[in-house]
Amino acid sequence: MNKTIAASAAALCLFASAGCHSSAAEDTAGEAGAGSAAVNRRAVHATLRWERLYDGKHMARWNYAVLEEGCKASGRLVRGLAPGEVQKLDTGAVELWRDDRGAYGRQRTWRHVLEERADGGCVIRLEEQLQEESQSFREIDGTPMEISPVDPSDVALGAKLLGFTRIGESQVKGQPCTRWRSKNHEACVWSGGLDIGMSDGPVDSPCAGELGPMAYLGGLPLESRHGSQGPGCNLELETMTVGKGLLPEVGRAMAELDAPAAGD
Repeated sequence: MNKTIAASAAALCLFASAGCHSSAAEDTAGEAGAGSAAVNRRAVHATLRWERLYDGKHMARWNYAVLEEGCKASGRLVRGLAPGEVQKLDTGAVELWRDDRGAYGRQRTWRHVLEERADGGCVIRLEEQLQEESQSFREIDGTPMEISPVDPSDVALGAKLLGFTRIGESQVKGQPCTRWRSKNHEACVWSGGLDIGMSDGPVDSPCAGELGPMAYLGGLPLESRHGSQGPGCNLELETMTVGKGLLPEVGRAMAELDAPAAGD
């Protein structure tokens, strides 16, 4: 398991377009009556799936096929992957939770592993890798970080530098998104989080999950399709809910972040 905890203010602002934002850990009557100073308790939960491609091909599956064929040709294949396991290669599953206290995300990916045997036989198994990350939207002293809404001029400039053209507004599974197109890629990026610092601009790596779940705080693609040239990813939104309140998954992640300080 690869688990990343982002605790410092510098780490929290890793993705500039995501902004920096947080709230106190619990709702109180005082906060409810704070008027314009009260935080907007937006809660987002999304699940995504992506597949990695290179020139339109799944290279990990191709590499597995070459390995399996080599083992078969030499008469050493003891056990390979089931068809359903092969289909998991070159894919990832992401789940992201975000509220005003912070965010927590986890990503599952899969790879094939060749086990060494004393008799030289080939045993190939599927290995699941779990990556977890969290970010707190609070300063070191616990005060909320200020949020900066997304600046449309920054989005336009970034899209131009990446070679994307804005197609227009769209929807994916009932969620609003801005659709972009480049020479080899088309993506629709969630546009419902501009006020909480989540950009609707295109991203250079459609497989943002390769950078870890927190990369989606900078911009949440709801759908992407890559062309037949070069490296890229197809991505689809499975489920998404947007509301208000505090999410238990985020609460547990924030408690874990606070645990070392509590022990000092």
